[in-house]
Amino acid sequence: MKILISADLEGVSGVVHPDQIYPDGIFYKETLQKWAQELSAVVAGLKEAGAELIVINDAHNHMRNLNSAMVPNATVVSGWQKPFSMMATVENGYDAVFFTGYHAMAGSRSTLSHTYRPRIIKEVLLNKLPVGEVGLNAALAGFYNIPVAFICGDEEVCYEAQSLLGDQVVTVQTKKGISRYAAISYPFELNLKNLKAGATKAIKEKDKWKVYKITSPCTVTVTFSEPNHADACELIPNVKRTNNTQVEFTSQLYPNVFKCFLAMGTLAQSRDEVIT
Repeated sequence: MKILISADLEGVSGVVHPDQIYPDGIFYKETLQKWAQELSAVVAGLKEAGAELIVINDAHNHMRNLNSAMVPNATVVSGWQKPFSMMATVENGYDAVFFTGYHAMAGSRSTLSHTYRPRIIKEVLLNKLPVGEVGLNAALAGFYNIPVAFICGDEEVCYEAQSLLGDQVVTVQTKKGISRYAAISYPFELNLKNLKAGATKAIKEKDKWKVYKITSPCTVTVTFSEPNHADACELIPNVKRTNNTQVEFTSQLYPNVFKCFLAMGTLAQSRDEVIT
């Protein structure tokens, strides 16, 4: 059995502030240690359930946070640029995808909530349905007929995942958000125990797995914080400006939609600070 883990960082226990998740932050190294422990617990659960190949895709920020020495018994994909970003290598084929350390969508009061580009992206719709990183990434897995079997993070993202993908998705709550920069974190050793048990449970319940499919053609609608972000995205062929801060793109193939969304984010980021 082959499992892809898309590993984000904001949903790790105790993480509540940018100081903990970026390399120049004073608590960054401490956070990486906890992240590696959580991932190792998930890997241990997968191994116990019989998984043969476990690939962890470093899906946070510049994606150079993890290395294989930090999480034994797993292959690690790191670095940027990766064509499918948080879902790198999904096109190679897996039995299931696990989302770890995830957070809720932009606009949520959930701790460190955002969708791919903090401060840039306000809302993302797929065929008019609001989605965050859970929905965007699950739809890409679904295009390749791969189910999302497991997710861990704060209470809100677990709720978001089951509401969108179904309650068959095994969830493990590592904390409960109080606000965007505060949370109640559960005992860390208990979290590790729950993560291992949840990973094993997700594999043992494979008969319940469901693939999340987006209807074709698919339209992604992105609302940005400022008009200059949309100005930049309007330069992409076939991207349509719908209002001052919003653009959309439509394709029959979801991977094209996903890559266009990534391109939009990159271009919008480049126009965030304009020198005149």
